[in-house]
Amino acid sequence: MPLVDSSHYFLIPRRRARQMALGVTLGLALLALSHRIWLVWAAQVLIVNEPSQPADAIVVLGGGSGDREATAARLFADGLAPVVVTTGGRIALPGLPNTTWAGLSADDLARRGVPRSNIIQIPDSTSTCEDAQLAMAALPSDANRVIIVTDPFHTRRAQWMFEQAAPGVEIISVAADPSWFDPDIWWTEERGLIVVWQEYIKFAAILLKGCKQ
Repeated sequence: MPLVDSSHYFLIPRRRARQMALGVTLGLALLALSHRIWLVWAAQVLIVNEPSQPADAIVVLGGGSGDREATAARLFADGLAPVVVTTGGRIALPGLPNTTWAGLSADDLARRGVPRSNIIQIPDSTSTCEDAQLAMAALPSDANRVIIVTDPFHTRRAQWMFEQAAPGVEIISVAADPSWFDPDIWWTEERGLIVVWQEYIKFAAILLKGCKQ
């Protein structure tokens, strides 16, 4: 009596099996050798960096390391928009219970020469989705073009959310520059791996469930 019931298996000619194994091996080798190409592509897909144009407002999305504010301040100094909108809710900082990303961004922009009277703060948003909805609601109803500034890896998802929040408004996405994020070598450091992975997961979730408060 056989130990294995051969009726549950398909017989493959030995030559064919060797060809399949060779094909898989070559495929894996090619994937390994070309890893730089597809890893760079994986980051580039996330990035939308468009030429700046005169707009009704510049929106700086909360978070980041100051690169976003530096870029927004430069765009404001170039006269591309009359106001800068900052977003982002409370940050858990010991002894500073009322600190918000919007407030920190506003302080940074003021240090970089943007007058306080030209800054609108949105301190209640807790996500990019809410950033888009609340920022667009704070602008005049006749606004027809807005520049959004965020880290490069965040630009495509952010632009998509702003377009959903204001279908009739042209959204220009500008990637923070300079930025710590380098699409050519992002996989060589931990934070690069984290943000790229998170962007794909978050974008997939938004596409599935939509952008709702």
